[in-house]
Amino acid sequence: MHFRGREGSCLLPPACRGDFDSVRRLRAEPAKRIPEGQGAGPWRTGSCVWRYYHSVLLYFASMRVLFLNPPFHPRFSREQRSPAVTKSGTLYYPKWLATAAGVAIKNGHEVDLVDAPAAGYSVLAVIDRMRAKNIEAVVCDTSTPSILNDVSVIEALVAANPALHVLLVGRHVSSLPKETLAMSAGLEAIAVREYEYTVRDWLEAKGCGADLSTVEGLVYRARDGEIVSSKQREAIANLDELPFVSEVYKRFLHTPDYFYGHSLWPLVVFDTSRGCPYHCSFCVYPQTFSGHKMRYRSVANVADEFDYVAREMPEVKTVMLEDDTFIISKPRTLELANELIRRGNKLPFDANCRADIGAEGELLSTLHKAGARLFCVGFESGDVEVINGMKKNNDDRRDAKYHEEAHRFVRRCRESGIMVHGCFMVGNLNETPASMEKTLRFAKKLQPDTAQFFPIMVYPGTTAYEEAKRRDYIQIEDWGAWLTKDGLHNSVVTLPNITHEQLVSFCDRARRSFYLSPSYLLYKLKQSLKDRRELQRNLKGFVTLSKYLLRGSQHEKVAAPRQAPGRGSITPVASHQGGD
Repeated sequence: MHFRGREGSCLLPPACRGDFDSVRRLRAEPAKRIPEGQGAGPWRTGSCVWRYYHSVLLYFASMRVLFLNPPFHPRFSREQRSPAVTKSGTLYYPKWLATAAGVAIKNGHEVDLVDAPAAGYSVLAVIDRMRAKNIEAVVCDTSTPSILNDVSVIEALVAANPALHVLLVGRHVSSLPKETLAMSAGLEAIAVREYEYTVRDWLEAKGCGADLSTVEGLVYRARDGEIVSSKQREAIANLDELPFVSEVYKRFLHTPDYFYGHSLWPLVVFDTSRGCPYHCSFCVYPQTFSGHKMRYRSVANVADEFDYVAREMPEVKTVMLEDDTFIISKPRTLELANELIRRGNKLPFDANCRADIGAEGELLSTLHKAGARLFCVGFESGDVEVINGMKKNNDDRRDAKYHEEAHRFVRRCRESGIMVHGCFMVGNLNETPASMEKTLRFAKKLQPDTAQFFPIMVYPGTTAYEEAKRRDYIQIEDWGAWLTKDGLHNSVVTLPNITHEQLVSFCDRARRSFYLSPSYLLYKLKQSLKDRRELQRNLKGFVTLSKYLLRGSQHEKVAAPRQAPGRGSITPVASHQGGD
């Protein structure tokens, strides 16, 4: 039973109240971290009284907390780089949210995790579950196109329980924290960038009544209503400290709910590193979350998680490594591959990769022996000037050879037995109708196993968003209008010579041209007959994708929804279009 006072304060002696640093130290190493001889009288640290009240503090500082991927469109993939309901049926795991939940479990909190779009939970169902579990705090994920909905969900939860503590997380609120808090008086605090340890410290502060100013990486509403930013939190240096996210999946989520169109199913998703040294203008995670400095899990730690999945989650057919870029350090990548081979790994894995690195045949062959099945590659554009405009390479002199390197990478992957999923995007700076056609020809010549075609989606916190705003290319100011009425992508960028409707129409045509070509259909037929697992994957993806191949992204014309007062400006939109 919990005995907290008003506004989260603890019913504990003054010597212990608000000391969440001691809570964390005691949980980590209780026998060694209590400083001896400090203070006076019965409160002298190390005394029996001090030890007793610190043990009480450990108990009373724990919280009953719900980690929530909030209700929205069914199968809304909030955590993917461009959040939406996807045409391929892809649904991402709430990986960041689940990792933070694992950290909270490790620190003694009573944790629940709900992925509402995956499980089909309504707001009322979430409220009922919170009441049944006596939830005291909610950590709620967000995204740019769903932020109006996400705020409304939080308002409903707070209305049902006015004493509820709420922390918002996610890329959108991390990039626009003060603007988000200004949207509703029911919003309390926002974690900025990577948030596992910010959530941990926020829970400890709420549990023992500490001042929120002591929690790094937080933007919050003070008691006088002022919005305050605490000290910036450093990125997590030792990723081995984090729990296996797959353990959290197994405990709370239904694995078959999650699907990647290019991966075997069912799958799990985790990282081997964080950060990316490249500065692509559109890429959201390095700019808003993980940063550009590479941080790696140890090879043994990654291999241990492979072993855990193989042992404890036998239904899983593949692992998707969601590193921003998998092959950055080739020696480390080779070391991981050799360790997986040494351990006899049987789990195939897919990974995100660049086309202009890692094309050595020996490295790719070793990765294939270790389990590498497919690389998801952002080829982006078939035009050198567009590649240059998006800052795809850190050295502009590499742009001229980019497409040559891409063809070599795909060829050597194919020779090594590794498939490639190609990502193509239109609407960046320097884009023209002619460059878009170059991209389609580039995609068909590369012949990846699967491909996706996106109109550019620019998100707050990225240089692409700032540049589009500066040039007045963003035609829609209402966040809710970034999706169609069905939750599909809606382009919001209009270039001087290309409208956002034309960007979407091109993607529809490119998708049909790629997937319905006779040579591609014959390739997929042979692949499906050869491998039953690929047959299952191809059928599952085709069933979802086929209706969009036939009808495209065109939907009935509707006006953009009106926002509540104080939630930002709205520009009515004539029609809503969709991407992949």
